[in-house]
Amino acid sequence: MVVTRASTQASVLTDKLMALGAHAIGVATIEILAPTDGGELLRQALAGGARYDQIVVASPNGARVLAAAAQGFASGVLPPVACVGPSTAAKLDDSPLRVNLVPDRAVAEGLVDAMPWPSPGQNRLLLLQAEVARPVLEQGLAAKGWQVERVTAYRTVDAAVTSADRSAASTGDIVTFTSSSTVERFLRLVGGDSMPPAVASIGPITSATAHEHGLSVDVEADPHTIDGLVAAVVSWAERRLS
Repeated sequence: MVVTRASTQASVLTDKLMALGAHAIGVATIEILAPTDGGELLRQALAGGARYDQIVVASPNGARVLAAAAQGFASGVLPPVACVGPSTAAKLDDSPLRVNLVPDRAVAEGLVDAMPWPSPGQNRLLLLQAEVARPVLEQGLAAKGWQVERVTAYRTVDAAVTSADRSAASTGDIVTFTSSSTVERFLRLVGGDSMPPAVASIGPITSATAHEHGLSVDVEADPHTIDGLVAAVVSWAERRLS
């Protein structure tokens, strides 16, 4: 089983799979870095947190950065946070931030649908995303009447993939993709020749990217979380063995 998450994150998925008896092969395709401004815009935004009525964070990586930046603030000082899914919300558990919305569908479209229209005069929203992100949240929230200020929480770059990584990937029975970026980078950095025979996706957006690149998706997580992906892969393995 090939795990393609960033090296700093892969251990979570790998550990869960290995605890269930899987042989996990880690081939990180992305690395997570601080934004080019070192996080200064986010620090300034939180220092002026009273000017926002709502924060929205679009990924667990963004939530991790937000939680670190919020340390030192008293509980209740910063506006509430809407998270794209439960994995994102969990990263704020030990922070002074209060989560007020987690949609049923852990995708950007689900968050846009779940977000209420703002009250008059209470429409200022701080959106935390990766440097390169789909415009769904920014455009969808603006269309609902929110005044969106977007801040880059982190950026992703290519990981260093070796010939040994490519050889290891080719021995896997299934590859797990946790984002569109992992699909695109796997194909570009590792190559289609090393693609395992089965593909597992964390959700519909990632699956759509896989399909666009000519891949068949054998497993799609529901819910669209790491735990959902683990459960879906386990069900796939059980079907193969039955």
